[in-house]
Amino acid sequence: MSRRRQQDDPGSLDLLLDTICNIFGLLVFVAVIAAVLARARADTPVHVPSPIPLPEPAVAPVLDAPDIDPQELGAQIHSARAQIADLEEALARVALPDPGSEDTGVDVEHEIESLQAQIQAEQDRRTVEMRLPRRRAVAGRIPAQLVVKHDRLYIINDWRGWSRLRNPQAERCTFWTTWNTEAVDADASSWIEHEPCWRAGGQDLERLVKLLVDGGIDLSQPDAAARIRVALRVLDPKTHVASIKVDPDSFDTWSPVRSAVLQRRVPYDVAPVTIGDDLIFHDRIRSGTASAQ
Repeated sequence: MSRRRQQDDPGSLDLLLDTICNIFGLLVFVAVIAAVLARARADTPVHVPSPIPLPEPAVAPVLDAPDIDPQELGAQIHSARAQIADLEEALARVALPDPGSEDTGVDVEHEIESLQAQIQAEQDRRTVEMRLPRRRAVAGRIPAQLVVKHDRLYIINDWRGWSRLRNPQAERCTFWTTWNTEAVDADASSWIEHEPCWRAGGQDLERLVKLLVDGGIDLSQPDAAARIRVALRVLDPKTHVASIKVDPDSFDTWSPVRSAVLQRRVPYDVAPVTIGDDLIFHDRIRSGTASAQ
C-alpha cells in the first residue's frame, strides 16, 4: 500500500515549472516594451534650425570716369612740378650747413644741450617723489631758508661747518646771519635782533636779504639738478628742515629743488612768497617749533 501511494503523488516540480514560466513571460514582455520604445524614439523627427540668410555684400557703384582734357591735365602737371621746385628751393635755404665746414651758423652742441635739459626737466617733473601734504611738528629742527626767484635757487645762509660743531644748535643765530655770498649781497643785507638768541633757546631775528641778480643756481641749466644736490650737502638730515619759499614766477621750475631735498632726506616746508623787482627777501625767525612735510 505504501509504494502505490508514492507513485500516485504528483510531487512538487509543478510549482517550480510554473515559476519559471512566469519569469520567462515577464522577460519577454519587458523585451517587447523596450523594442517598442526604441523604435518610437528612432522615428521622432529632429528639428534642425534653418540657416539664417546673410545679406549680400554691398557693391560699390562704379562711376564713370569723367572726360579729361589732355591739355588741362598737362597744365596741372606743369603747375605741380613748379610747386615742387619752389618747395625744394625753400628747403635748401633753411637747411643746416655742412657740420664739417668752419662756419656752420648754428651751435649744434648748444642745441643738443638745450634739448637734453628739456628732456631731463620733463623727466624730473614726471618722476617727482610724492609725499602726503601733511604737516607735522619737527621739534628741535633748525630752518634753512631756500628761496626760488626768477627760476634761480638761492640758499640764503652759509651752512658749511655746521656738522663739525659739537653743539651747532647753540650757534644757529650765527649761521642765520652768515650770508651765502654766492647767492646774497652781504653788504646790502641786514638783520635786526628783536630778542637775544640764547644758547639754550629763544630768538627773534628780522632779516632783509638782498638777492644777487646772477647769483644762486640757474634752474634752466642742464647741470642744475647736479649743482643743487651738491649745494644741499651742507644741510644735516638730522637737524635741519628746509624752509622753501617760492615766488609765483618760478612755480613751473622749482620741482628739481624739491627732488634734491627729498633725495637728501631733509624734511621740508613750502610756502609762496612775493619778492619785488628789487630782489629784497624779508623774513622773521622767531622761537617756536617748526613744521614740515
